Amino acid sequence: MASRPMYEIGSTWSSERNTDVQLNLSVDDKHFRIELFTAKFEANPKLLKEYLLHVKRSDPTYIPPPPREDSEDDEFVDPLDEFYDWATRPFAALFRKIPPLDRDRSYTLQDCLFAEEFVYTLQVAGDELVPVPYDFNFGWRPAAMPLLSRTLHKSALPVYRPNDIHVRLKDDEVALPLNSRKRRPTVTELDTYAKIYAANLGEDVRVCHLLGVVEEEPTSRTIGLLLSYIDCGNRTLSCAARGCERTSHDKWLKQITHSRHELHSRQIVWGDAKPENVLIDGRDDAYLIDFGGGYTVGWVDKELVNTQEGDLQGLQRIAAHLAELCV
Repeated sequence: MASRPMYEIGSTWSSERNTDVQLNLSVDDKHFRIELFTAKFEANPKLLKEYLLHVKRSDPTYIPPPPREDSEDDEFVDPLDEFYDWATRPFAALFRKIPPLDRDRSYTLQDCLFAEEFVYTLQVAGDELVPVPYDFNFGWRPAAMPLLSRTLHKSALPVYRPNDIHVRLKDDEVALPLNSRKRRPTVTELDTYAKIYAANLGEDVRVCHLLGVVEEEPTSRTIGLLLSYIDCGNRTLSCAARGCERTSHDKWLKQITHSRHELHSRQIVWGDAKPENVLIDGRDDAYLIDFGGGYTVGWVDKELVNTQEGDLQGLQRIAAHLAELCV
């Protein structure tokens, strides 16, 4: 098993038209973009084969083969982690030269969004891969979001600058997080969060709340949403429900049902109702997240997408799922 990498994985981009891949990662307070081109591996068939296998296995639709019966190592290793480990080995010496995070410094969203950036590619040198600076000025900057909402004007929301938002680093954090680059919210998501904000829901309605908007300086472009933090350690209902007692399942279902009812009473749709869109926090309470709309096969039927009926169907299937897991 590979040792724990000293970087934070960001977004990974690929195309259906070819097998070129873009990797993004942060090392301490620096951002690295690694452009991988299939043509650059063709001089070495062995390295080309390794690269193409990593590309194949990192595809979200890839289904790994079942473990061999005689295999003693059944620990799962994320194929994307293995891809990054393989691609960053040639960078080890370069990464070691970067000063570690300053634990006495208070880092902000500004540091994450506008970290010093380096663009590289990998090319074959004999039987090895070597990192080479890639002269491509892509000029990344946070994308402006669509109109905030037809329901709530931006002037009604608190406004924050990236320097106002401090980033909490865990004790074992090896680099600044890159989560801010992952995706832009949809118009549906913006509208729903705006409705939740305007509804002034009570604490008994456990949902992710909109706290304000983030504006870029000096343009005042809206580049993000500031959402309430749910201290869950990425613990979703899907994983928390396994092996739990019936009392926990009943509590979570009651909380989800109540939150859904309060949203519907204000004409707010949850959308894409499923266990993965419920977080269980440190107090063992269930919170609804992901208001971007859509549906997931097996939980909400396509014809009921983004409707209250779809929420009800998803809730019924969540209840049935919990009942199957009861111990």
